[in-house]
Parts: sequence; C-alpha cells; structure tokens
Amino acid sequence: MKKILLLFLISTLTINLKSQNSSVPPLEREVTLSISNESVPFVLNAISQQTAVVFSYSPNVISTTNKISIDVNAKSVRHTLNTIFTGTVKYKVRGKYIILQKNDAVAKEEVVVEGYLYDSQTGDKLTNATVYSKEQKVSTLTDEYGYFKLEVPTDAANPELKVSKEGYADTLLSPISGNLNYVNVELSTKQKIEETPLLIEPTVEKEKNRIRMPEWLIPNRLLINTKNISDTLFSKFQFSLIPFVSTNKLLSGKTVNDYSLNMTIGYVQGVRKVELGGIANIVREDAGYCQLAGVANVVGGLAYGFQGAGTFNAVRQMSGIQAAGVINFVLNDADYIQLGGTGNFVGGKFTGVQVAGIFNIGSEMSGVQVAGVTNLTGEAEGVQVAGVHNHAKKIVGTQVAGVINNTDSLDGVQVTSVFNRAAYFKGYQIAVINYADSCDGIPFGLFNFVRKGYHKIELSADEVFYSNLAFRSGVKKFHSIVSVGIRPENLDNPVWMFGYGLGTTLGKSDKYLFDIDLTAHQVMKGSYFASRNSIYKFTLGLDRKISPKTSITFGLTYNIYVTDTNSKYYSDTFSSLVPYSFTNSTSSNGNNVKTWVGGKIGIRFL
Repeated sequence: MKKILLLFLISTLTINLKSQNSSVPPLEREVTLSISNESVPFVLNAISQQTAVVFSYSPNVISTTNKISIDVNAKSVRHTLNTIFTGTVKYKVRGKYIILQKNDAVAKEEVVVEGYLYDSQTGDKLTNATVYSKEQKVSTLTDEYGYFKLEVPTDAANPELKVSKEGYADTLLSPISGNLNYVNVELSTKQKIEETPLLIEPTVEKEKNRIRMPEWLIPNRLLINTKNISDTLFSKFQFSLIPFVSTNKLLSGKTVNDYSLNMTIGYVQGVRKVELGGIANIVREDAGYCQLAGVANVVGGLAYGFQGAGTFNAVRQMSGIQAAGVINFVLNDADYIQLGGTGNFVGGKFTGVQVAGIFNIGSEMSGVQVAGVTNLTGEAEGVQVAGVHNHAKKIVGTQVAGVINNTDSLDGVQVTSVFNRAAYFKGYQIAVINYADSCDGIPFGLFNFVRKGYHKIELSADEVFYSNLAFRSGVKKFHSIVSVGIRPENLDNPVWMFGYGLGTTLGKSDKYLFDIDLTAHQVMKGSYFASRNSIYKFTLGLDRKISPKTSITFGLTYNIYVTDTNSKYYSDTFSSLVPYSFTNSTSSNGNNVKTWVGGKIGIRFL
C-alpha cells in the first residue's frame, strides 16, 4: 500500500513538473545544478532531466572528453548554456528541442548583446526594462523572464548601452566587444526623497496642469521606453510613417528634433523648429516655431510660433498664433492670437485676440474676444464682442452683444440690443432693458432698473388727465418713465392714455430736487386706437421730500398734441380734449397740432 501511494505521488509530481515546463519556453526553464569535473554531455543530460528539453547537436560542435564544473541555482537554461559554452555555441529552439550549433567567428554587421536583468535586492527578474543605445537609436525591452537581446551595428564607435526602468537607477553596461556579449545586470531602486508638504503640493499641481496625451494611438513598446528612459535624446531631423516606424525608432518619445516630418501620426518629446503631420503631431513637451497637422496638434508643454490644425490644437501653454478648423484648447496661459472655427478655450490667462465661430471660453482675458455666439470668461480687460451673449465675472472695458451682456462687475460700457445685466457697474449701459444691483454710472434704455438706484411711484394730475400713475426707474441722472392716465367722467368708454419717457433729476439737497422730463403719450378712447393721436410733454418740475420715502412734486409742462381730424372721435372728443391752446393749426393731410403750457401736481413714494 505504501509503495502504491509513493508511486502515485511521484507520478503526480512528474505530471505537474511537465505541465509547468510545457508552459515555459525551453530556454527559460529553470535549472539548479552543482556538478564538478564531468563531461559536457553529462551536464546536458542533467539539464534535460530537470527541464524536459532535448538537446540535439553534432559531435563536432561540443567536446565529449573535456571535463567541466558548474554551479547554478534557479537559473535559466539559456544562462546555464552561456555559462558552459561562453559564446562558442549558438542554439535554436524547435518545440522541446534545443539545437546546438557552432558559433563561427565570422565578421557580422551587428554586435549582439543579451542577458538578464534582476532586482538587486530581491533577485526578481525585471520585465519591460529598456536596454538602448543613445547614439545608434536602437533599443529593446526585457520580456516576461527578464531576458533581452539587442543587436548593435558594428559601425558604432564604442557604442554606449544603458539600462533604464521606471523606479530604478539607470545603469551603464560595460563596453561591448566581439560579436556576442552575454551579461547579467542587477538594477537598484531609486532612493525616495522624503516628501514634505512643500514638495507634494507643486507635484500635485503639475499633474493637474498636464495635457493628457492620446496614448491609445501609441504602441505600448514606445510608451514603455518613454516612461523608462530618463535621458533626453537630440536629432536634427526625424521622419516617421507611423509612431514606431521612425528614424528615431522606438526612442522617438524621448527625442527632441529640430525638424520633424510625420506622414500620419508623429510622437516625439520636443520640436525646436518645424513639424509637419499628415494626421496628427503629438509632442510630449515643447514645440516651435511652426507646427502644422491635417487633423490635430497635441503639445504637453509650451507651443510657440504658429500652430495650425484642420480640427483642433491642444497644448499646455501657447505663445503665438493658434488656428484650428474646430477648436483651440490651451490648459494654462496663451498669448497673442487664437482663431477657432468653432471655439477657443484657455484655462489660464489669455492676452491678445480671440476669434471664434461660436464661442470663446477662458478664466481671464486681456485683449479682444470676438465670437459668433458667446464669450465666457472670468476676468476680462478689453473688449468682448458676441453675436448673442457675453459673460464676464469682472470686466474693465466694453461688452458688445447681439442679445445679452452679463457681468458681476463692469468698469466701462455694455451695449446690446436687448438686455444688459451687471451686479455693479461704473460707466454706461445701453440696451432696451438694463439691470444692475448698484452703479456709479448711467443706464440708457427703454427700461432701466437699478436695485439700489432711483425708483419712484408717482400719482399725479394735470389739465388733461386728472388721474395718472407713473413708475420712474434707473438712476437720478437718467431714468425711464412708464405712465398711464385716465379721464374718469365716462368710465364706460373712457378717454385714457399710456406713455413712456425719459427723465433726469438734479440736485444734492436732502429736501429739494429738480426734474427734467421728456415724455410721449398715446391717447385712446375705450379700445379705439388712432396712429396719430399723441401728446408730447416737456416738463420742468420740483420734488419736495416730506418724509424719507415720500415727496410731493409739481411743475410746468410744455405740450404738443397731434391728432388726426379724420379719426372716429375727433369731432366729439379729441378736438375739445385740450382746455386751451397757444397755437392750433391743421395741415393739408388732416393733422391737427395744438400747443399749450400746462402744469402737474403729484405725490411720489419709495
């Protein structure tokens, strides 16, 4: 029974070992050996027993009589073979077979460097580490077993190879010589600097103010190299078909070029003079002086000079001229000129001229904004012009819009056809309707309302209409007057009027103020409306305060009454509406004009 159980355990272990080995490439299977003074075939047989590989070779490839000693612990078959043969034998893999062949010392165009990378503290194999030649622009990545193989052109004069991995200190490989070099390299982790609040905050802020690169367009191998390598490489010129088919090869993400030409999409660290892209230019850091792309430019740092794209430009900071068919996006500050077919966006301060088909958006602006629909900014100094709407939290300058201007603080002028709104303004508002919470200026419009301004409800009587109600709104210097009045003797079909006018109130006395009003009134009888039936008044009045919110008013008026003698009620009503006249004349077209001097008296509230 015990023998059966032992056989079962051995069989199970053997099956598990074979299963594990079958999933690992033959050259990467681990070997542990400690053999002294034995032949090479004996050692190869020992490796085969542990790894389930089969070696195939001709007798003239290896010596069967020479004795060797070897001591390896959990090393790969590849490492073990290199230890045994020291580059005199090369090998090919066919399934579970490893074919050993003589490595003839023939001059080659490339020097081969291969080996493994380990963590110096843990001994773990390091995957996705970059081994590269800065001069030759060649590179490779370690695979999942920490193995790498790099071919370096032999025309390189003492090529310098570096090993880099994110989080580890860069390591320089020993000068390479001969056609085959096998190395094992241990990398040390970078020492972490103790973080303090003063060091943390700028780092966090820098991450927030970073343009997100469209990494989904970039091959993973190129991205890994870019993250691993700390060096900056330089090139006079680079040409690429696609991001990884480039004269800078898989090091393009760490290369700064003077000139860059990309047939489709380019991916580089920086451009110092000119870059052209058929589809898109992606620059991780700065770009200048000219960048043109069929679809898009994306710059992670400063773009300076001219930037033009068929669809959009996205940069961290801009200094120069930016033109896009759809939108320009700047994360931080921008200077000089932005031209967007649809819109412009600046996350920081913009200084210069922004022109967009639909919108301009920014946190701060100094200069000129022109948009087909809307301008939106935090603080502005200069001019905002929009087809529909302007908004600025604070503006020093001028807002001109087709429909609406809006701001919390204005020092300047608002002009629009419909509505101006300002929490506070110093200057002028010009629109049909003007609204402000408070002001140190004048609103000009058909209706002006300043919440902390001048508001009066007036009940008055004059020689034509004995009962009048008016509302004055705006500021003392300039306010609108809306009024209605009625003659109460025939309320079934009354004579009444509605009117609008403008007024100014002068004086600084606590009790006496002086009014100058100019108003126009349409005279009606019941629902009958005649186009020429109006009274125009020029009023000089006095306002006497009798309590904090009450005053009496009286004044003289100069009146002009124009009416149509052919109207329905002219003979029995409108002709005798005026108590007397200085002048009374009728023109050939039937218009009767009367003038007279009258008066009014009233009481005001608020």
